[in-house]
Amino acid sequence: MRRGRLAGLVGSLLVLITWQLIGMTGILGPAIASPTEILAGVMSDGPGFYGIHVPVTLASASVGYFWGNLAAIGCAALVTTIPALEKLVLQAGIASACIPLIAIAPILAACFDGMVTSAIMAAVSVFFTTLVGSINGLRQADSLSKDLVRAYGGGKYLVLRKVELLSALPNILTALKVAVPAAILGAIIGEFMGQERGLGAALVVAQSSSDVVRTWGITLVSSLIAGVAFAVVNIIEKFATPWAAAVAGGKA
Repeated sequence: MRRGRLAGLVGSLLVLITWQLIGMTGILGPAIASPTEILAGVMSDGPGFYGIHVPVTLASASVGYFWGNLAAIGCAALVTTIPALEKLVLQAGIASACIPLIAIAPILAACFDGMVTSAIMAAVSVFFTTLVGSINGLRQADSLSKDLVRAYGGGKYLVLRKVELLSALPNILTALKVAVPAAILGAIIGEFMGQERGLGAALVVAQSSSDVVRTWGITLVSSLIAGVAFAVVNIIEKFATPWAAAVAGGKA
């Protein structure tokens, strides 16, 4: 474990050094800013700049994340209780994953205002990932436990609530972790469509004015937000499903 972490640290350090040299020398052109320039740019922009844009993106991403994941978990539960709907639900999920976000963003922007568009984009971005994770988790429920609930007179919905959802919780939370960066990306793409505030809107302005350092800085801040949100969901997963790690270790 320690060797793996050390190797990862050394690899990251080498990447940063190489990136710094490329940015300083301009070997690959002016579009590559060095890490030191990017950090200096972020510090220079500071709360005065990011304090305007980050909350807007977080609000849109959070709303889309909540409703997109809720819809995905609900559809997964529906598939489990009514198997005849599985094909229809999966087709809808695959369609949401296959349609390029940048292609549907202009259509949504024409129908809704800016933040609604970003929230819908975030919801579409997370739907398929959580849908598949939830369905897989629900299907892994222990058959003996389901039979026991049925033996005491429980129906499909009681089996779902007492057995399947609890069994699927580790899979659902794993899907929710993966969905975090997707939600932020979806919200940012939605903000490309004429919004005045938000990281996506700021990114469009920075690109239009050829501000390379700020463009990289916005990308860095977006990545940091996604990383922090991922870590938060990961902590929630560990506290909510402490038995999952033990089960995984036993299987290994």
